[in-house]
Amino acid sequence: MYCRKIGAYAKDKELLIHLFQESFTRVAITWYANLEPSRVHSWNDLMVAFVRQYQYNFDMVLDRMELQNMCKKGHESFKEYAQRWRDLAAQVVPLVTEKDDSRHITSVLL
Repeated sequence: MYCRKIGAYAKDKELLIHLFQESFTRVAITWYANLEPSRVHSWNDLMVAFVRQYQYNFDMVLDRMELQNMCKKGHESFKEYAQRWRDLAAQVVPLVTEKDDSRHITSVLL
């Protein structure tokens, strides 16, 4: 999302670094604050360090089996559960189709 927003400024590497750090929240802020300045000399250095740090997000891609095994939590309403399921379904690789969605919701209700 950051890359799409900042695309027009791709040639200004100093601006890219500055705005990138401004986009961080919570844990990423702490990671960036603890990053050794000697490791980041360029935009490319920052990109490589960031991807190395957060690579696990790519490695943890959900599959359909994990989605099928998802259960409604005791404290959440069905509407909250359905929204959480849809949010996770959007992350499944390969993508879940509308037809797949309706079959899963039907099986959960039964």
